[in-house]
Amino acid sequence: MMGVVSQGPVYYDLFEEFADLASKGMCPIGAPDERGHKDGWGLACFQNGELKMHIRDAGCAADASKYYGTAWKIAKLNIERAPGQSLIVMGHLRRASVSGLVAQKYSHPFSEVRDGVTWAFQHNGSLVNDTGHEGKIDSQVLFELLLQNLDSQADGSVARATRAMRKAAIEEYGGFTGLNFILSDGRSLYVYRDFQTNGQYYTLYLDNFEEMIVACSEPILAMKAEPLPRGVLHTITPDLQVHHTTIG
Repeated sequence: MMGVVSQGPVYYDLFEEFADLASKGMCPIGAPDERGHKDGWGLACFQNGELKMHIRDAGCAADASKYYGTAWKIAKLNIERAPGQSLIVMGHLRRASVSGLVAQKYSHPFSEVRDGVTWAFQHNGSLVNDTGHEGKIDSQVLFELLLQNLDSQADGSVARATRAMRKAAIEEYGGFTGLNFILSDGRSLYVYRDFQTNGQYYTLYLDNFEEMIVACSEPILAMKAEPLPRGVLHTITPDLQVHHTTIG
């Protein structure tokens, strides 16, 4: 997963480095295969709070002309760095928990309009027990839980919704492997790392490059190689401030 908040452009080379993780990124420890993260990809871009682009597909991003074409379009936004401009970009490379569930509709990030606000969500991990929701993967169920518990766009609301989602994942679905997610409403970017197993795999990193802040499952662009703490929600605002809220 990748998330970016920028006051200027989001450069094309960032998308190239991210796509490399489809074949070079970590696989879960003990995984039965090394197929990488080639089961799907997606990119979403908010400009000044409005969802400008949202493209998803099955397959490997590193081999997809549509991925690079979308990346190029995003990279051309905010080139002039006009005052007050803000870009929020989300990217996801999918490794399906169940190899048969590979389709465009299961590729992240997912988006949903709630009370006039467009939310985008992407996740890494799985629930322990079957959800019983036919036609939906675990990440979609978690997104629904999160949205059901949101009562506003305020930071406190997202934190409360995250606690409620986490509680439901444990009490209703037997827990989770990883609960890592990146969420945005176009105004702020929310980054959360949590896991109950395989913490060496369920990582998230965050670094400030002065004009932009980047979050990613693995370090790209020479990011600081210190993973985010478990159970802390990081809220990144358009002015590149980072606020922390302990969840669990």
